[in-house]
Amino acid sequence: MKTLLPSGCYDVLPPRARQESQLSSALLDFFAAYGYAQVAPPLLEYSDSLLSGRGVRLSSQMFRVMDPTAHRVMAIRPDITLQIARIASGQMKDAPRPLRLCYNGLILRLSGEQLKNDRQLRQAGIELIGVDSPAADAEVILIAAWALARVGVAKFTIDINLPSIVAALVAGDTLTAEQAQALQTALTHKDTAALAALPLAYKKSLVALVENAGDARKVMQVIDGLDLPVGARALCDHLREVVRHIEGQQEDACTLTIDATESQGYAYHSGIGFTIFAPGVAHEVGRGGRYRIDGPRSGSEAIAHTHEEATGFTLYVETLRSLLPSPAKPPQVLVAAGTSKSDCEKLHAQGYLTLYAQGGDDLKTQAKILGCTQIFEKGKLVSI
Repeated sequence: MKTLLPSGCYDVLPPRARQESQLSSALLDFFAAYGYAQVAPPLLEYSDSLLSGRGVRLSSQMFRVMDPTAHRVMAIRPDITLQIARIASGQMKDAPRPLRLCYNGLILRLSGEQLKNDRQLRQAGIELIGVDSPAADAEVILIAAWALARVGVAKFTIDINLPSIVAALVAGDTLTAEQAQALQTALTHKDTAALAALPLAYKKSLVALVENAGDARKVMQVIDGLDLPVGARALCDHLREVVRHIEGQQEDACTLTIDATESQGYAYHSGIGFTIFAPGVAHEVGRGGRYRIDGPRSGSEAIAHTHEEATGFTLYVETLRSLLPSPAKPPQVLVAAGTSKSDCEKLHAQGYLTLYAQGGDDLKTQAKILGCTQIFEKGKLVSI
């Protein structure tokens, strides 16, 4: 009987399922080594919790169901970062800052993206909460790069963006709704001719930012020579410090680039954003950046502001898995029924997997059917 799965959902079969589990564990172990403590929020929450603050921008991606007991609408998480923000401002609001948390889990979205049709995704990532500095942004970018190199990704690019730079550049301009839409369309298509036709005070600088995307060092040289308003200059000064912190510590496998005006996919980010790409993959393998957590903290370290700064990243584990070679299958040994646990453990220590013989066929026949290279009977290991 053929069973159809919903569009964008899939089974992960052997040996890839085991590889994905091991990859997730390796990432979490790496994050823990840098002081990031693991949390595990639920797959399902009340929708008003997920929609609070900046989560409202992901409203269109949430599956919703009715809780028959509480008679409240629940939603399946479309992103785990929103839940980390809830935990940080709720149960862990009085924990010392900066707060370092990591996570791993499945999310589900109503629709896939243009270049990635999957709706079922596994995220693994970190969040650094309670500090707003170039060093913090650089820390999460470097840990992302180091983690990818550690798990065996041979080559990748981290593209740093400033999603709010355009708003800072046009803050003093008065645009009609039509002009604002034309601005957004031109930025999406990187249409510098259309940008030049708009009545913008800093159009030359905006065009230069769109035209100059690539090697981080070269782009920073261009940015340093631009005429920028105070708000935009502050963003670029912050970016320069982030790049300075990263230089000299980035992995050889990592290429660092800047595309300052890119803003696609940064639904709730408020500062530096970054996207991670790998050769041969049409979509990103990870994404991160700075954002604000709504709601004041309380206790001895109470602050007057209504938000808390945070930065972090998410890696898409199933995409990373696709970049790695299929794991080699250890040799399998068919062991006779009644073989002791201690004998099996001795074989495990030698790198074998053990399968107990079942059914009426002789051991050699069963072994060949199951793909075993050897049999173990009466205390002896015999090749077949």
